Amino acid sequence: MRFLNVRKSSAFNMQHWQFCFALIAALCSTAIAQARCNNPNRKVGYCVSIYECPSLLEVVQLYDLSASNREFLQKSQCVNGYGQPPYVCCTPDKGFVISTTTARTTTATAGTTNTRRPTNVNPPSPSNGKGNVLPVPPACGRNSLDDKIYNGKDTALDQYPWMVLLEYQQKDGRPILNCGGSLINQRYVLTAGHCVAGAIETEVGPLSTIHLGEYDISKEIDCIQQDCNNKVVKLGYEQVIPHPQYQPNNKNRHHDIALIRLAEDVAYTDFIRPVCLPLPSSSNRQAINVGEQLTVAGWGRTLLARQSNVKQHLAVPLVDHDACARKFSSRNTNLITSQLCAGGEFSKDSCDGDSGGPLMRQNEQGRWYLEGIVSFGNRCGLEGWPAVYTRVADYIDWIEQTIRP
Repeated sequence: MRFLNVRKSSAFNMQHWQFCFALIAALCSTAIAQARCNNPNRKVGYCVSIYECPSLLEVVQLYDLSASNREFLQKSQCVNGYGQPPYVCCTPDKGFVISTTTARTTTATAGTTNTRRPTNVNPPSPSNGKGNVLPVPPACGRNSLDDKIYNGKDTALDQYPWMVLLEYQQKDGRPILNCGGSLINQRYVLTAGHCVAGAIETEVGPLSTIHLGEYDISKEIDCIQQDCNNKVVKLGYEQVIPHPQYQPNNKNRHHDIALIRLAEDVAYTDFIRPVCLPLPSSSNRQAINVGEQLTVAGWGRTLLARQSNVKQHLAVPLVDHDACARKFSSRNTNLITSQLCAGGEFSKDSCDGDSGGPLMRQNEQGRWYLEGIVSFGNRCGLEGWPAVYTRVADYIDWIEQTIRP
């Protein structure tokens, strides 16, 4: 249990601490009882002990609380939460969000538009104005500088540098990594709709942070032999945008795709780079043939563990769409043409935790293109049951119309 650390000082502000103690007492007073709650910025969080909420505990420990800080803390109160009282509605927010944009994002209900989740930590940073630019080779899809594969399935340190991990905040305030995504330019990540809307918010928790440049999630700096990567970059987000036709309660998961606008522009490194998209204007855009080997990568479930610490990759064959649709119709699931199927070999599959991650194709020049987004399957690694992916090529128009500078 972490407690407040009061430092003695000749200039100690007694009025400040009197307010803090009064505030903690006030947080125990009557409020609307709820385990899941909305903070003063109307961001979804969970009602937990203030001692289990690092973001607000840090605010309480500030030597000089502003009037805005005090108001935010007072309005964050809730009751019947998790852990030791007093309780607060905990999110990564440390104060009121200063809105500098009137941008709107689509909720998970088709045909309805609502403002949803502004920047989760700080006001949006100035952009370099290229947030609406999708890169083309050689500015995207770079092959690894080290094409060795370690232990058969582990990737090289700099392989697939566009892959990101999404971090969520659980009910007890602890972080958890659950979904993946792909960096498509300096400001946007492409992921699955079900990674940002629907059951994941209630069963896992609200999205909090995006990890870029990750390789081994158990280490801060990763090294293979004498080769080491940089420290992982962790960014907040300004906006999440599920596809307007995505319906989180529909098991068919049609249009299971979403954009995440990061809180600031990404600085590219050897370990953080964008993937290429199959743009209509691209001379390298070609039809994918049945049986063609594509690559899926992620940190999801393996045969031996719930989650792999190290980024993994696997070659899976494209499966005939009609045959796959007939297979899933036996489970009362209807597939549409904007979904593609790959895999179906025993023990070789994308699985839990890979959702939102990339299904990729490498062209003759060695550049990687994002062809699919991990969506769902019938369990994992079952013989004859391929996984279902959202076909990215069918959503290029939506992506180009949605991203902004």
